[in-house]
Amino acid sequence: MDGRALDSSVWQAPGIEAENFARTVVTWSITINVIMSMGTFHPALLPAGVTLVQQVVALMMWGVLIYASLFIRPRLRLAFNLDTLVIVAFYAFATISVFWTDLDVSALMKAAALAITTLGAFCMVTRVDLDDIVKSTTRGLFVLTAGSAFCAVILPDIGVDQTWMHNGQWQGVFESKQTLGFAGAYLMFFSCYRKVTGQGWLPFLVTFALASTCVIFSESRGAGALSLVACALLLTSLWSVRCMQVYAMLPCAMCVVAALLMLYFYTTGYDSIHVFDTTIDFTERTFIWQYAISHFDDAPLFGFGINGFWTRPEIYDYFNQNHGWVLDNYHNGYIAILVETGFIGYFLFTASVFLFSYKVLCLIAGRAIERLHCALIIGFVFLNCQTNFTETVFLRSTMFTSVLLIAFFLAVCRSLPPSRAELYELERP
Repeated sequence: MDGRALDSSVWQAPGIEAENFARTVVTWSITINVIMSMGTFHPALLPAGVTLVQQVVALMMWGVLIYASLFIRPRLRLAFNLDTLVIVAFYAFATISVFWTDLDVSALMKAAALAITTLGAFCMVTRVDLDDIVKSTTRGLFVLTAGSAFCAVILPDIGVDQTWMHNGQWQGVFESKQTLGFAGAYLMFFSCYRKVTGQGWLPFLVTFALASTCVIFSESRGAGALSLVACALLLTSLWSVRCMQVYAMLPCAMCVVAALLMLYFYTTGYDSIHVFDTTIDFTERTFIWQYAISHFDDAPLFGFGINGFWTRPEIYDYFNQNHGWVLDNYHNGYIAILVETGFIGYFLFTASVFLFSYKVLCLIAGRAIERLHCALIIGFVFLNCQTNFTETVFLRSTMFTSVLLIAFFLAVCRSLPPSRAELYELERP
């Protein structure tokens, strides 16, 4: 054996071992991150006074991921094109919007967390294969749903919500039954993807059945229905490229619908949707929507800043006096973006969605992305965008699936292969 080759192998081995170890650290940090960040735990499991621990651990896991990624060679190189610029500009604008709030501790922490997780999303998607990300995410969601089912059956004082509003519905390890419903819905989608990528039938059936059970007994019918639609999108995308192209445009359509919905409340002043003789308020969510939109003129361009709306006493107290209840939650991610980042922020967000859809179409046409990965990204983005019509998921600085949306947006910000005409020009003498 050549001496130089031997010396080379001796020096390269530790590097390979270090990279493999770093990759293992990253994948397990994702799993722990999912467990800690998907929702607030029940007070019996984690006292209300120390719920900040969950966010701290989640951010620590992002720090571990970012550091470990330094030892992993990039698997995906992003191109600094318009789509990359706009998505980065949106999250940067949302982060700096904290400077036109009251600069209280919670707002500063949320802005710092958003900056950290955005960087973490970049490191994760460029260093780890999408299949490995899904595997680690599924593992974390499985722990949460399995623990929730155990609590609901064995420890009903914790796992079952006995309040008058949700009498008998499962909430599992979480503080609210909605959180369990959406965790189960995401697990249904990811387990479906894992099956089409080669997972055995037994693990799939166990995982899907567990996730479905949590969705059904938490009575999160909307989340379950959306998950099934996302699974259908995933499967039909693999069956037909034309379907995949149509589905790639769905996020754009949802942004348009959201804009029209907000325009309806802004122009009419109604606190519910009126269709002929029918009044729709989505369990009084529209009361919150209309109230938030009614304050749009107070800060139309830049918004109230991240975490800068419900923290204002005059806004919080006025809603409470008129309705007898108040939640510091918009229950609509699109409205949250409009109110907190203003017209500029919403424009950047909408532009990033349209550029995302356009880039996916280009990648499909150029066969520049794996078909399974493309179907995964389209299905997840649909599920996330549709969820934001009734829940606030966008700009959730530590919730893992919210950060995963950033990662999937960045995953399509890659260079397109040269066209035949460009190749011909390059080959000409």
